[in-house]
Amino acid sequence: MSYSSIARFYKLIESVTIGRPLLDARLAHLKCLAEGPAIQHALLVGEGNGSFLLPFAQQFPNTLITVLDESPAMLRVAQNRLKAAGIDTARITFRQADMTTEQLPEGRYDLIVTLFFFDNFDAATVQQIVPALEHASSPSAQWILSDFQIPASGWRRLRARIWLTILYAFFRCVAKIPARTVPPAEAILATTSFKQVARKTYSAEMLYSTLYERV
Repeated sequence: MSYSSIARFYKLIESVTIGRPLLDARLAHLKCLAEGPAIQHALLVGEGNGSFLLPFAQQFPNTLITVLDESPAMLRVAQNRLKAAGIDTARITFRQADMTTEQLPEGRYDLIVTLFFFDNFDAATVQQIVPALEHASSPSAQWILSDFQIPASGWRRLRARIWLTILYAFFRCVAKIPARTVPPAEAILATTSFKQVARKTYSAEMLYSTLYERV
């Protein structure tokens, strides 16, 4: 799996497909985070081109940030985006990583961020990655999960099925993602020590963003 071939064009691809709701889903819980406890160290997994990283770094200037992505080209795009905005990247670590094999330090991060990341994998792989991220989170950590879903019924369900069929076909072709359908990420997170505290939906319920706290 690699998004390197489309890293430079990824923002354009998003804008001509789902568009603004993707960004809204990513940023859904920033205000809630700002009103909560201080975030010492955040882990952004599969961050891509920095759509969340940039506003997060601006709003949380004292937070250490670790950014993991499998694509070195995406990491470069994210770095350049921050530099263009005048963000000091000294407190931000960018690292190429395969989350199916990456070894993370225990209990380090008090914010885990997985935005439109798990949809690249099948359920079995998500079940492998989630416990590793839980292991790396602090006892009072928060977790933001944003991804696609198929609504329960009606025209929203049909619309989502059509869109996801198109998107999966495209990304299986250009990025060689292994997934064919959206995995049950929320159900898998429900088996962990994290409890859902807020949830929002976008784009006729095709996108969701959920905030969790570790209990």
